[in-house]
Amino acid sequence: MEIIKELTYRESMENEVLPYIEKRKTEAFFEGSDGIKLHYVAYKCDDPQRSIAIIHGFTESAEKYREMIWYFLKSGSDVYIYDQRCHGKSERLVENKTITHVDRFEDYVNDFEIFTEKIIPKNMPLMLYSHSMGGAVAALYLQNHPDIYQKAVFSSPMIAPERGGFPKFTAKAVCKTAMIFGKAKKKLFISGDYPGKEEFETSCAISFERFSFYEQLKRITPVLQNYSPTYGWTYESLKVTDKILKKGEPEKIVIPVLLFNAGLDVMVRKKEQIDFASRMKNCEFITVDKAKHEIFLTTDDIMHDYVNRIIDFFSSNQY
Repeated sequence: MEIIKELTYRESMENEVLPYIEKRKTEAFFEGSDGIKLHYVAYKCDDPQRSIAIIHGFTESAEKYREMIWYFLKSGSDVYIYDQRCHGKSERLVENKTITHVDRFEDYVNDFEIFTEKIIPKNMPLMLYSHSMGGAVAALYLQNHPDIYQKAVFSSPMIAPERGGFPKFTAKAVCKTAMIFGKAKKKLFISGDYPGKEEFETSCAISFERFSFYEQLKRITPVLQNYSPTYGWTYESLKVTDKILKKGEPEKIVIPVLLFNAGLDVMVRKKEQIDFASRMKNCEFITVDKAKHEIFLTTDDIMHDYVNRIIDFFSSNQY
């Protein structure tokens, strides 16, 4: 499949991609595990052969995946994506929309279980694409529901987050102490405020064109301006590794899996990704050497291989 070229990226997105996907788009809300209102979008392709669910990462939204949605639609897939709680157009647990919080990481997983059960039709093979924090949600979901999805892609999954140089025990202790003093929903002390404009040089992307297209939308759209974690979110993210890698848990995932590791990733840890991949029954571990964390925001050469590898994987009849 041909990808959108960086040289004419904005023109192609505005004149071709967005009009195409908007015609096939339906959006609504569903109730999450505790009644929270979560925004979702369904895209219907012309001749669907399968359905793909997308779970986005930390501080992201459904809007960030419009290029990937285009590729999936063009490859014969209906696409379903939702804004996770405290993200995008979904209901918030804190007033400040730039701060991202969750009470329990299991709430993310339970939300996705409801999304799969109530929103996505089961009349076609189901595929799962997840990124970063969404990869942690996908891992925990698949360990408990091994037979719903036929294949899964983990892109830079957050099996374990980087800890900014802090030992895991210390990081958890700092967060737990803050939570004891009523700061669970307060911004983590090492996190800054949303700057109003995010810089490409410090981003998780290596394609300026792909980065800037979403960054400019985020800058003018308050509900997309997720930026900083709370102490509560950080504590829950540090706990998730032990749950995913608990003895016998990765082994429960028996469907075919592709796991993409970004060679220049500074957001999540490679060691735990390798452990997770090696213990699944049918997982191919792929390192994209020159990519940062957001592999779907890379240069044309990397994107071409990445996108086509995923589409070929989902399109194959081998299960």
